[in-house]
Amino acid sequence: MPDDHTTTLSTPRGLVAITGRAGAARRAAAHREFLADHWAELSAAAFEGYRRHGAGAVVLWRDAAPRRFRPRPFEPERLWYTTQIHAIPGTSSEDFDGWEARQLEAYDPQAEGLVVFVEGGALAGYRVAGDPAPPDALRQSRARMN
Repeated sequence: MPDDHTTTLSTPRGLVAITGRAGAARRAAAHREFLADHWAELSAAAFEGYRRHGAGAVVLWRDAAPRRFRPRPFEPERLWYTTQIHAIPGTSSEDFDGWEARQLEAYDPQAEGLVVFVEGGALAGYRVAGDPAPPDALRQSRARMN
């Protein structure tokens, strides 16, 4: 897709490919760092959400946007799973068929997860693939709990 931008990062568990809307997020670097650091957990959450509810996205919510003069890592306040991007509080009618909503129709939940960051009402979504793949991440997380 022409409006996509993919960055591949190396993590201790393997590579993580993060695709987002080109030039969309002012905080893209902080989001990519968070995705790479927490991919195994997010991947498991994405696949469990898909199994229970169908195609959707993990939403990471933060009420306030960080101050511009002090860049800092992303720190979510809430996490949930949604099957409709426009159902996220603060979204506009543009989000009904925006980049993030179109990804719900196109992503492969066996190989990828969708993650949407909301900071101070600003929405930024990413399609993520990497090690572990979503079904493997869910299996591994459940094995640790036994």
